[in-house]
Amino acid sequence: MKAIVDKKQVENLYIEGLTVPEIARKLNYKSDTVKKCIQRNFGWPKGSHRIALTQRREIVKAVNYQANRYMGDSTFVKKNRSIYKTKPNGDTVINKEVAPVVTWDTPRRLDNENKVKL
Repeated sequence: MKAIVDKKQVENLYIEGLTVPEIARKLNYKSDTVKKCIQRNFGWPKGSHRIALTQRREIVKAVNYQANRYMGDSTFVKKNRSIYKTKPNGDTVINKEVAPVVTWDTPRRLDNENKVKL
């Protein structure tokens, strides 16, 4: 059975600058379905989509810069050791048993700079 796609929702999200995987995740469709819907129906707003996508990316960059401005990832990990575990190769990653849900700006991993590659 084919999924019935709400074209208006897809169009609105596409014009807002969301990518195909983001739209598919948000509307609970397959990526291929959303991609085909955009190809068939929405060739005309490509310019406004690119502008909105660039704006979204610049906003994310600015927010990430501000979030990391006062405390870098390594400092955050050092100050919050209780939610992290160290892998055998020295990389530090979030311990999902201790912290199953974290905020978007919490560093997910910190690579060991001194690890020896085998």
